[in-house]
Amino acid sequence: MMMLTTEHIMHGHASSVSQSALFGCSTAGHSGINQLGGVYVNGRPLPDSTRQKIVELAHSGARPCDISRILQVSNGCVSKILGRYYETGSIKPRAIGGSKPRVATTPVVQKIADYKRECPSIFAWEIRDRLLTEQVCNSDNIPSVSINILIYSLTHTHIPRMSHIKISNN
Repeated sequence: MMMLTTEHIMHGHASSVSQSALFGCSTAGHSGINQLGGVYVNGRPLPDSTRQKIVELAHSGARPCDISRILQVSNGCVSKILGRYYETGSIKPRAIGGSKPRVATTPVVQKIADYKRECPSIFAWEIRDRLLTEQVCNSDNIPSVSINILIYSLTHTHIPRMSHIKISNN
């Protein structure tokens, strides 16, 4: 397989190379061809090799619109990958599918109960803000729906029945 350098790609020498060579994968089973002539698989992330080429081209001074045309990947896709790379340093795609469940730990459950005792009329969004402000949780582990379930349990029983909530001992 021919090894493509950034110079080959940027100076237009990649046109004679097939899509499968450029993207490092076979075109069998693909969903279609985009408006730029690039192969894509609907609903699946771009291969890591292509993501790496996007970052390499950007580091070598290519503009996102040029990268898009060279690699036959949509401009929006290039921009999203570069934005995430500049923000996190990672080229890896985010998880496919819904959000991962946020587990309320025992200390978080206790803190929510404390907030509710201090101010019975407190809203879930206020509890979320306080958990973040007081650094009980961070944006990666803040519970979402479980706050409302806990509030309901706390206000409708004397002893919270939270057997249906995932609680971690971490």
